[in-house]
Amino acid sequence: MIHRRHLLSLAAASVVATGAASVLRPDAAHASVSLGETSAATDSIAEALAVAELSAWGGYSNGNIPARALTPVSATVAGSGYLRTDAARQYLALSLAFSNAVGRPLAITEGYRAYSRQVDYWNAYQAGTGNLAAYPGTSNHGWGIACDFGAGVATAGSAAKRWMDANAPSYGWMPTGNSFSRPEPWHFDYTPSYVGDIPLDVDKDSEVIIIRANQALSEQALGYTALVGVRSLRHLSTIDMINAMRVAGTPFYEVGRNQFYAIINSLGIARSALTQDADYWRR
Repeated sequence: MIHRRHLLSLAAASVVATGAASVLRPDAAHASVSLGETSAATDSIAEALAVAELSAWGGYSNGNIPARALTPVSATVAGSGYLRTDAARQYLALSLAFSNAVGRPLAITEGYRAYSRQVDYWNAYQAGTGNLAAYPGTSNHGWGIACDFGAGVATAGSAAKRWMDANAPSYGWMPTGNSFSRPEPWHFDYTPSYVGDIPLDVDKDSEVIIIRANQALSEQALGYTALVGVRSLRHLSTIDMINAMRVAGTPFYEVGRNQFYAIINSLGIARSALTQDADYWRR
């Protein structure tokens, strides 16, 4: 039987690919900037960058935060499923409350945003082909403290949006997108001050862990998530199931395809167990 410590050591977190900085459009320096994603309206790029630095944490630069310093969450946009740990903790609690009230999981469309992706968004915005975007280095997405939400929240006036506007602030998540020059009902910022790296409560002696595949498996599509132990696997098919287990302190790892297979092989789980709604146990 594999020792629990060895089980956990097999799961390595995936790396956020920030990549090299892309090239900004030449007219960017002359743009009039009013950035809803910062804590105050600004009149110049230099001022926007200075305001953004007020949210800096951990000694990292905006959009260049390594995966090891962030907490993984489920998100639609590839590579964006990370938040600062305190923001992630409160998102997990908010998600469960939202689901209980609205009847569906609080899905994240995009969380953390690498600097290179922000450059792409900014250039598209400047060219008139993209949505409102903050100047690279100033977005709260780049600090891991902003989320764009789905689950009906993106529709102004919907029941989901009304619930979020009324209740998310009590979890530290503010509907700042409402005040953008082009309102974005889906955009929320986590506004409490950073007080240091306080990790999520995790039961390090847990007999089970959660693993999520960030690459497609031969048997299942990207995002397949399972609660696994020695010779056991249960498919966690909804965000609510995942978040409930995480709030309970179950360790969570986002891993690549090969790591996923290595973990289940080491635990004595047959690959045939990787089915939808799997509830597998081998004696």
